[in-house]
Amino acid sequence: MDKSQVRQQMKDAVATLSAAQRAAAASALTDTLWAADGLLDDLCRRRGVLLAFLPLPDEIDLRGALTHWIEQGGRLAVPVSEWSTRRMQAAEVTSLNDHEFTADAHGILEPREVQIVDPQELIGVLVPGLAFDANGGRLGRGAGFYDRYLATLPQDCVTIGVCFACQYIDAVPRSDHDWLVDQVVCG
Repeated sequence: MDKSQVRQQMKDAVATLSAAQRAAAASALTDTLWAADGLLDDLCRRRGVLLAFLPLPDEIDLRGALTHWIEQGGRLAVPVSEWSTRRMQAAEVTSLNDHEFTADAHGILEPREVQIVDPQELIGVLVPGLAFDANGGRLGRGAGFYDRYLATLPQDCVTIGVCFACQYIDAVPRSDHDWLVDQVVCG
């Protein structure tokens, strides 16, 4: 299958998940990420900045894991996008309170007050995607925002693909410009 076919297949699979299944997956993801010596527990001790996305309706909800990150004293950033150039940056946030965010023209929540974080300060990125595979292959929505941004990160920054279990597939179709993630965690 080509990328567009896999994208549609993944959108269809996620659309079949009930609200209860989505909530259970989000809870399981949070538990896995924060398990003793889990990925976020380890990253939080490093005291850098974690970049993570605020979910669109068809993405797994990370807010439980991110709230815990903030409660543990971790620095958190979320993406802000420049659609005309198809570039994104990380903007630091200190809370996930709804009133501190606004939806852009594409429905993506971004902070009302933007404080850009240098990519060199990032120690980890929770990366969204429509599909992931065991080799770190990631299929995004097709605009290339994350592929371009991940290329700017320091080598020791851990990239973690996060998704629903139904989005973890045998092989993601890839192009030369597609960026791999270091690990994948499913909820």
